[in-house]
Amino acid sequence: MKLAELMAVGRSPDYPVAWVGERLIEWGEFSARVARLSHALAARPEREWLLACAEPLDFAVALFAVWHAGRRALLPPSLREGAIAETREQADGILDDPAIWPASPGAPETLSLKPLDPARAGLDLFTSGSSGKPKRIAKCLAQIEAEVATLEHLWGDGKARATRPVLATVPHHHIYGLLFRLLWPLAAGRPFDSQTCSAPEFLLARLDRLGPGRVISSPSQLARMHELISLESLAGRATQIISSGGPLDAATAARFQASLGEPPLEVLGSTETGGIAWRGQNGDDAWTPFPEVAVSISEESALVLVSPFLPDHTPLATDDAAEILDDGRFRLLGRLDRIVKIEEKRLSLPDMESRLASHPWVREAALVVLNGRRQSLGALLVLTEEGRRALALEGRAASARALRQHLSSWFDA
Repeated sequence: MKLAELMAVGRSPDYPVAWVGERLIEWGEFSARVARLSHALAARPEREWLLACAEPLDFAVALFAVWHAGRRALLPPSLREGAIAETREQADGILDDPAIWPASPGAPETLSLKPLDPARAGLDLFTSGSSGKPKRIAKCLAQIEAEVATLEHLWGDGKARATRPVLATVPHHHIYGLLFRLLWPLAAGRPFDSQTCSAPEFLLARLDRLGPGRVISSPSQLARMHELISLESLAGRATQIISSGGPLDAATAARFQASLGEPPLEVLGSTETGGIAWRGQNGDDAWTPFPEVAVSISEESALVLVSPFLPDHTPLATDDAAEILDDGRFRLLGRLDRIVKIEEKRLSLPDMESRLASHPWVREAALVVLNGRRQSLGALLVLTEEGRRALALEGRAASARALRQHLSSWFDA
């Protein structure tokens, strides 16, 4: 269902919306809360509201209430005190968890809400800018609906599994969490868990309590997960694991592939661009563009997008270098500001780091340019257990030669 029509068309009163602890919140309660708060906000002069709700269900209530009151929602970059204070200055008012609970004085028992205008309703997010101050990014509801529709088209479970829960290890106040753990489930009619499962043990407990479901996570959390739980314990519980916010390293993808039969689904995107592409690493690091997203390469080797998730259809050049493959997919070659020339050879430091990290001896790699009499590259490596054994057995020089030989499959000496 379109988000613009969700509150007007509605669902049956007992339709599941969200789990809050042990309690299942149904549509009747959710829609009544939205309507009452919307009625209250419409009677107030404030036009822009900062949503500082830590509880995801409260946040969803506040967001739809602000929209249906004809107001605009602002989302802080985080819920930390400093971030709230900095973005509070740009809003007329603030809505936090306690603020949205009181019923509107004088509100009728039943309130009907009209469909929203997707071109007018919207929200503003804040992301890090080049000046160091948060950059304000405007999104209209039409952009958000287009992206939600694409997600459902690509990975919708179908009606047979429509009520499987959506659980998350990431917060809801950035674009990834907002779309994947709140707005997509609400549009598709899947209940979301209001608990943020920051610990893998808690995630397993919630999956046991709520039943098998989709897990919304991040690369850093997935990379550490095998140290805290057995990944095999997710089999039969996590029906799909989605990751975004950065690339997942090949070793982590391989661990999930070995344990669960498939790697996490990775989604590439940003606050500014929305979703761009997806992949499931299985010995291949290429990205598949979303169906409506057209990609090309500029003269400067930048990835260029034309997308319905942007404010208009003007091509947008990203800060990422890329190459388009013959099958229409693309590979990222790193940030443009990390493309260097060493002895007339143009090298992508992130690409080389990724290749190093694909070696069984290397967990993480960072490269820097060393400017001496002869320009060269230096590598800082975090070794795997196998790598530490090899270093102790073969020594530093032999280990370095082996890693240089590994890189020679992709780069000239």
